[in-house]
Amino acid sequence: MDLIKTGLGMRKHKQSQILNPTNILMTQIADHFMNDLQQETEKRVKMNEHVEQINQESDKQTLNEMLSEESDTKQAEKAKLQNKIDQLLLELVETERKYVEDLEEVCSSYLRLGQDLSKRYSLTLSKPRLATCGARRPHSCPAINQSYNQLTGESAPDVDKKQIRDMLGNIEDIKDHHKNIILPKLENGCSNSSIIRELFESEEQRLIIKYGRYCINSRRSTAIIEENLQFFSLYQTNRGLTLRIDAQLIKPVQRITRYHMFLNDLYKTSTDLGDVASAADYSAALKSVLSVVDHTNTMIWVGNMKVCPLSLFGQGQLLKHEKVLSKKIHGNFMDRKKWPSCLLLFQQTAILCKIVDHTEKLTNPCLEYFKHVNINHIQAVLPEDSKTFVIYKMKQIEEGLSEREVSRDREIVMKIECENEDKRDEWLKTIKDEIEKLQTMAFSLSYAL
Repeated sequence: MDLIKTGLGMRKHKQSQILNPTNILMTQIADHFMNDLQQETEKRVKMNEHVEQINQESDKQTLNEMLSEESDTKQAEKAKLQNKIDQLLLELVETERKYVEDLEEVCSSYLRLGQDLSKRYSLTLSKPRLATCGARRPHSCPAINQSYNQLTGESAPDVDKKQIRDMLGNIEDIKDHHKNIILPKLENGCSNSSIIRELFESEEQRLIIKYGRYCINSRRSTAIIEENLQFFSLYQTNRGLTLRIDAQLIKPVQRITRYHMFLNDLYKTSTDLGDVASAADYSAALKSVLSVVDHTNTMIWVGNMKVCPLSLFGQGQLLKHEKVLSKKIHGNFMDRKKWPSCLLLFQQTAILCKIVDHTEKLTNPCLEYFKHVNINHIQAVLPEDSKTFVIYKMKQIEEGLSEREVSRDREIVMKIECENEDKRDEWLKTIKDEIEKLQTMAFSLSYAL
């Protein structure tokens, strides 16, 4: 009975707890709070996902904008580089036109001073001809002092016609070459890098010869101008020329260096642009121009030779030059057995120069003329030892000499020691080849006659 009572008491206690309003309310509040918390968590998760999605889209948009901006920048840079190339090519052609105009002005203004007009235009008339005024017409115009200034009355002695020709050198030949060949090719193909490459590669040797002759004459030309400075200043004023003759004659040398500048800029810009083919073309053209520049610098150096009695301008192309040792022959060079020298081989002449003291180590030392021999006067070029060769010159053959005496009628004119045997052999071959060319030419001329 006690157990039954106890069980009934516990049941009544549980029923009282379940039916308690406070407990029911607390349960409902807890359930509602859990539902709200769950909903809030879900909202936050969705919000985070939404924010992350927005961030991803924003990052993509920003990245696309950055890529688009970078692409636009690259396109703008390419357009800028291409515009620079176009400007360089345009300037190359325009400066070439101006260069031809300057050369034409020099030729038209100064070549006439080197011409003997009285001989060319004088007429031998059997009967005197009368002018319209009834006076006797002169056979030729009297000489006029080209430097006379009518406003100031100043004048200077006329310059010898030969000096005028020596001063100008081969400038007319250079003018004709640029006017008829270089300028038309540049105008027709300046937008094509391969045409520019072909132009400078094909013209390299001709430019070397023409500008080499011009540059070797620069010292002689400068000396004539300085000697007759008053005449050329007055002549410039009378003719209304902008520049004096010395400023005009330096332009051919400047033009070669400007080719170097243009082609170097075109090569660098094409490389930056990524145009491999054009860069290769401009590089090859630049190589040809650098060869011309190197040769012209060499000719200017040779042209500065001291106390040279020869006209270097008329000796033909410089074929070979090298530092050598000149050996003693008949007591020359005072007490020295050898002397630092430089041997220059032109088409017509071999010139031996002494190297002035304290300049031996320079790439282009100071040269002083010592002796020369015409190529067509050389009888033989023979090796003496492993590094030395000897140049024999023909003596003047007198009448009455026997054949045996004629065969021995030669003298040593130069005894040259080279750096090694290979260089000696190179000199022997080059000199012999040039002698053979002259002999072949002489035979052809005699056969044609």
